Amino acid sequence: MMTALRPDPVQRNRIESGARPSSFMCWTCGSCDFECPVNIATGCLRPQKLVRMANLGFLDELLDLPEIWYCLTCRRCLQICPNEVKPVVLIEHLRKETVRQGLYSFDILRKFKGLSRRFQRVRWHATAECLQGRALDLSDTTWNAWLEKPVAETHHVIDTKALASATDEFSSKVATSRTAACFTCGECSSACPVSCERSIFEPRTIFRSANLGLMEDLFLSPSIWLCISCGRCTDACSQRVDGKTMIAAIQKM
Repeated sequence: MMTALRPDPVQRNRIESGARPSSFMCWTCGSCDFECPVNIATGCLRPQKLVRMANLGFLDELLDLPEIWYCLTCRRCLQICPNEVKPVVLIEHLRKETVRQGLYSFDILRKFKGLSRRFQRVRWHATAECLQGRALDLSDTTWNAWLEKPVAETHHVIDTKALASATDEFSSKVATSRTAACFTCGECSSACPVSCERSIFEPRTIFRSANLGLMEDLFLSPSIWLCISCGRCTDACSQRVDGKTMIAAIQKM
């Protein structure tokens, strides 16, 4: 016989007052689940489930879930929710709570963040293999090697011919995205959940390259395929550069 669920209003209020995720506003429409890139790719993270557990006050159960560590903090769940529920804010709160309660040390949390950053190396190397037409080997040996293998930065003098090589279609897409307004402040890179090492993925570098008309360099770069289309760069930009739309346009071209 299944045990009946027993909501804990004390823990529910504790979660709400600590994180303010507005979990009580959730009506289980599933918009967050359908928008979450981790759920789309793996089925291993359902923001709606975490929100409903928070609304029932299941704090201890939430802290034990591995799912709270799968989130990329892309905030697409927050952007899509019609009731302004904030699953990503809840998840960030739960991660901090594991440290406050002594379930994990601050050093473990630091190592987790380091692993997340190095994981982007794996994505870059895997993308490079695909673009070069090679069979993708994701064995443990290869995976671990890519985790530890930095992507070398390329330093070269920009050829003036390259500046003028962009097609009218490319130039039009760049103009529509307002990249000419970019003054390299770095707001986009600071907000981007994927940005970690400039040689791997940095929105600011991509936007400036597009603004300079370096079409071929961008088309050949694995970096443009690492974008998860969360739109945080666009939301953060004080100059209203629409980086999300621009990268999507480059991918299509």
